[in-house]
Amino acid sequence: MAIFNPGNILMRLGNPFKNLIIKFYEVSMRSTAHKLRKEVVKRKGRTILNRQVKKTIKDYARQRFGNAAYWPYLALYTEIRGEFIKGWLPYDYYHNVFLPKINPPDYCHLGEQKTFDYKLFGDFAVKPLFVFISGLFYNSNFEFVEKDKVKIFMSDYNDIIVIKEEYGVGGKQISIMHSSDFTPEKLKKNINYTIQPYIRQSKVLNDLYPDSVNTIRVNTYLKTDGSVNIKFVYLRCGVDGLKVDNLSSGGLYLFFDSSGKQSNLAYDDLGFDIGDRHKNTGYLFSDIKIPMFHEILEKCKNAHRKYPYVRLIGWDVCIDSSGEPKLLEWNAVNPGFWPQEAKFGPFWTTDDEI
Repeated sequence: MAIFNPGNILMRLGNPFKNLIIKFYEVSMRSTAHKLRKEVVKRKGRTILNRQVKKTIKDYARQRFGNAAYWPYLALYTEIRGEFIKGWLPYDYYHNVFLPKINPPDYCHLGEQKTFDYKLFGDFAVKPLFVFISGLFYNSNFEFVEKDKVKIFMSDYNDIIVIKEEYGVGGKQISIMHSSDFTPEKLKKNINYTIQPYIRQSKVLNDLYPDSVNTIRVNTYLKTDGSVNIKFVYLRCGVDGLKVDNLSSGGLYLFFDSSGKQSNLAYDDLGFDIGDRHKNTGYLFSDIKIPMFHEILEKCKNAHRKYPYVRLIGWDVCIDSSGEPKLLEWNAVNPGFWPQEAKFGPFWTTDDEI
């Protein structure tokens, strides 16, 4: 369901090219919304969108966003939720208007440069064994390490490692292997990598589903008064042997309220409930108790304060076997939004925020 974010291209191109590209993405996204809405209606076997509901949606889009053309995602949300709710933010407006305004493209790509995470966020991030930048190896302090010493270290390390490319998307461009199988020649010289220890997750998350590292997504928002609040939180996990927990790859999610109470049902990326227990492990979702839930939220808020250049960030946090929250990824280019907005929003209800 991910859609390319034009980001820097839009900011640097002048009119009319900038407007043409924006128009292209608007058309593409609205076409996607129509297709997804048809899929939801097909799976439900009924539709909510009659003539009056459609008129209400268009009137709302025109009044709040200045253009009735923003109606397709609002209609998709309506089919998912079973009713139209004022206050929703259509994904195309969020993606093309709102997000570039609060997350300037020149600053939002640092989250994709994974080699910098530990330098910026310290022990909240996973400490890398090495980073590989511009064809050279460095330790976690960015001190140069000779290739032969890396080979010796990996031979002696004798454990699973994770190799992440910068700018990887949706859990892709990640390799997991035993350290003894690693050779520097596996890395492309024109790509930067971070090489990390493999995270053994906490018992509760491993019992839920052991084949992927299951992450808690926390979306934080830097308000105009300088405070950081939590927009929403959900837990993702894989299914059917998946090694990643991403919804776009077929994973599921549980939504959490601010107290740490989860939904008793899990959902797919179109908001359909897929039962009250994990299909592979039989784990009852209502039994999940996330240790250190509020500490995770505080760590994410504190991390956001260290990078105030963007105002909305999605943090992917796991809990290791010692019970310590660890940051695996963060995203300021396009933090996940619309499936949760449709099912559990609206999250952006006041006009001063948008």
